[in-house]
Amino acid sequence: MRASREVIDKVNARRDAAWRRAGEANRRRVLLVLFSPLVPGIVLVVAGLVVFPLLVIGAIVVAGWAAVATLTWRSATTGSCLRVRASSPPAAAAAGAVTSLEAARFEDVTESLCAALGLAVPRLEVLETRSLNAISAGGGRLRGQGRIVLTSGLLAAMERIELEAVLAHELAHLKRLDTLSAGVSVALLHGGRAFLPGGRRLARWLEGNDREVDADLAAVGVTRYPPALIAVIEKIEAAASAVPTGVGARVLSETASQWLYPLPSTPAPGSPALDRRGAGTEPGFGPAERLEVLHEF
Repeated sequence: MRASREVIDKVNARRDAAWRRAGEANRRRVLLVLFSPLVPGIVLVVAGLVVFPLLVIGAIVVAGWAAVATLTWRSATTGSCLRVRASSPPAAAAAGAVTSLEAARFEDVTESLCAALGLAVPRLEVLETRSLNAISAGGGRLRGQGRIVLTSGLLAAMERIELEAVLAHELAHLKRLDTLSAGVSVALLHGGRAFLPGGRRLARWLEGNDREVDADLAAVGVTRYPPALIAVIEKIEAAASAVPTGVGARVLSETASQWLYPLPSTPAPGSPALDRRGAGTEPGFGPAERLEVLHEF
């Protein structure tokens, strides 16, 4: 028994170290994007020590971008960048969107996984729609401000072990700070939809091309049961739609690549097209490739 515990502790330590490295990489990308634009302003301020008008211009540039960066960081860490109207599990059960058992299971499984992963329990929300999907947002340095949103259709379609797999996937995004970099992508670049040269490429770099398959593997490292996550992805494949109803088209477009099952989206001019299920021809793993990886795990 003691030997088994030591092996499990070592495996968990390696997993946590890998997640910590991923989190540090995400944080570095975010800080680079948020603070690089301050450099020209600082240069102007320094030059302004000789030419006063440059000091004024530099101060305006620094103050203006600092305000933008602060608002972006706040939106990304609180999850307010994900503008969907969803209910708490108890409220969703009271409204009849989910059963009381499904609501309680959502909360119980999340709390158990958070205790195992050393995470503060995020805000849990149910989006009332028959479509099957899930998404997470927020987190970062502000503990307890993460969000996990599951559609009522997905909650109704899953067994407990499948729910555990999905929640492990979304919690992995929170712990690895995928949600922080993705939140900055949405808040600052509108998920690559902003009219900005290279904006789409910068957004994809922030979010990470392989974010979903990495979270899949991280989740399997927690649950030790790939078939559960495979079953969920296949259920979404077989469902009528993965696109949540009741959510604005702009929000869906900005967050298309961040859902458990990526959403179809109208590509920006010159970008690769998306197929009808949302798996793009961009570099990275689509749902089919994710299933192949999970089957080989």
